[in-house]
Amino acid sequence: MKKVLLIGAVLVSGVVSAQSVSDLRKTDNDEVTKDMIKAVDISAGEHIQGMPHVPYTEGTLEKSRQDVYSFVNIGTSYYDLQSNAAVGRRLLLHDDGTVSTVWTYSPDASSGWPQRGTGFNYFDGSSWGAGPTARTETSRTGWPSIAELSDGSITTFAHISSDGGFIQATKPSKSSTTWTSSAARLQYNNGVPIWNRMAVNGDTIHLICNFWSDGGAVPETLIGGISNPTTYSRSDDGGATWAVEHMLMPGYDSTEYDNGGGDTYAIDVKGSTVAVVIGGIAKDLALWKSTDNGQNWTKTDALPTPVPKYKWGKALLSQDSNYVTNDGSVDVVIDNNGDCHIVTGLLRIYDDDTTDESIFIPQFFSMYHWSENSPQWKICGTPIDMDLATDPETGDNWTIASETTASLGTDGQPPSGLSYAARYGRTSISTHPSISVDANNNLFVTYDAPLELIFHDFGANLRNVNVVYSDDNGDTWSDAQNATQWRTKECVFGSQARMADDYIHFIFQADDYPGTHLQNNGNTGLHPNDEVGIYYAAIPTSDIMAGILGANNLSAPSRDLDAKVFVVSQNYPNPFAGMTTVTIYMRSGSDLDLTVTDILGKEVMNKELGYKTAGNHQIVIDGSQLNPGIYFYTLTSGDHKVTRKMKVID
Repeated sequence: MKKVLLIGAVLVSGVVSAQSVSDLRKTDNDEVTKDMIKAVDISAGEHIQGMPHVPYTEGTLEKSRQDVYSFVNIGTSYYDLQSNAAVGRRLLLHDDGTVSTVWTYSPDASSGWPQRGTGFNYFDGSSWGAGPTARTETSRTGWPSIAELSDGSITTFAHISSDGGFIQATKPSKSSTTWTSSAARLQYNNGVPIWNRMAVNGDTIHLICNFWSDGGAVPETLIGGISNPTTYSRSDDGGATWAVEHMLMPGYDSTEYDNGGGDTYAIDVKGSTVAVVIGGIAKDLALWKSTDNGQNWTKTDALPTPVPKYKWGKALLSQDSNYVTNDGSVDVVIDNNGDCHIVTGLLRIYDDDTTDESIFIPQFFSMYHWSENSPQWKICGTPIDMDLATDPETGDNWTIASETTASLGTDGQPPSGLSYAARYGRTSISTHPSISVDANNNLFVTYDAPLELIFHDFGANLRNVNVVYSDDNGDTWSDAQNATQWRTKECVFGSQARMADDYIHFIFQADDYPGTHLQNNGNTGLHPNDEVGIYYAAIPTSDIMAGILGANNLSAPSRDLDAKVFVVSQNYPNPFAGMTTVTIYMRSGSDLDLTVTDILGKEVMNKELGYKTAGNHQIVIDGSQLNPGIYFYTLTSGDHKVTRKMKVID
């Protein structure tokens, strides 16, 4: 049975940051230096004063994921806040297996990050480019989304936080290095629209965003009676003109909503079907679906809130109320049947003191899934029980620091006596979900969650990215596996390509410190503005569904992996004339052979490809001497072989 744990945390309104334990040693000039703050891996024998210590025994750990696969460091950034809640799609898997990806990037730690913009990298089928040294746009931006238009050009949208609106940067092809920046798109009189999410079908761009204000110089934006709402826009010509600008979704109105929320929404498109999800703490989590490319919409309340028109810090929730709400970290994908799947973190809320503007949030620690074909919320992922001591019913003995984003009080102590732990904004324990689907309708969800017993030395749990899957349309879900297994790094903000092929493809941010500099540094100085890494991972779906990654908990047995197992992609292009390419992934080095047979089983080609090292390789099949027709190619490594079908045309 899956387990749910409720953990108390104080949540305050406004921009907040986390706090430290009070006895952290300081230098003579009262500054915390980087050398004083380090990650601690209890399983390796290190421990912190007052924290449980589990001795490490050689051979008791599962193989680390880094021993099985290779992460690729595709870039860096000094700006470490990739999202306020939902991460969005920042990785694009092209039909030929190449990959384009973006993130919010800054080349330095200058005050205000004046060179902030879009970081971009491209995988050409054999290698990634060098990490960026400058943004793609000509002016300061953030929160990029990426898509491919019908002519093969690559386009990104990123917001202009100073004045609002978006810069569209475009390059003529995925392999081009030349970007052209547009003038500001979708600006709004007396408003600052930012935090976009984009999904594209052909040349139709569907874009959702929210408005920002600071209560002073940047005033709130009212549309339809909603303060700083989430809006929808659509361009039918690749962004040149906009048929719809900042429309409120039907049913998203002032009778149910008082305000919007930054990054509390998600969007997906498949053919002419478009899905928009809008959520947020104490707000309805609703799905809007269009089957005519955004012309008409049907609304479904996936998780209504019993607190209509909730105003942050103004709703008088009774102390004994116990309301379930989404945490705003949402994602959505449309499967191969046209059904929409939503994943999110959940919270319970009540007001422990109606005289102030705070609400008390005991937190679920799990991820949850909902779909149109099975509209009941189900647990689809949890943090991993590292010491196998957690009670699955109550969550007792789950060793994790209480999580809060609140600043230190005037006495220099955490509010309500909570110890330090880094939450991300107002999100739940398990957060930042990203969902993908493969050709067989298998679903894969990545999300980050705290590592039990793995603490930074000031008392915060480090996080890793977990992965779960469902092979029955979300009716049941696998146990969580640790997709990153990097016990001395904070691995967060996972963003998958919407489609999985033989792999799930995702990027994530790796940091030396829990939380972010922007949210968790506060007046403690515990999270310096240091460079973080952006990493790409491609994990074979067969390994995920076979449980190869494992939990990497403290008592898991060692597993010897078959070094010769490999994954073979469908050839591309297919059908083809002349040359076609096959991508293979090998867990470790081995000799490789290629055999091609016709539809009658007659061998027409046999090649020894020689020794191939571990990792990805491109195999080119020359079909120029083959007659048009159906053929089968077989790649053999030792005792293992994979056969796929291809078609040769004139």
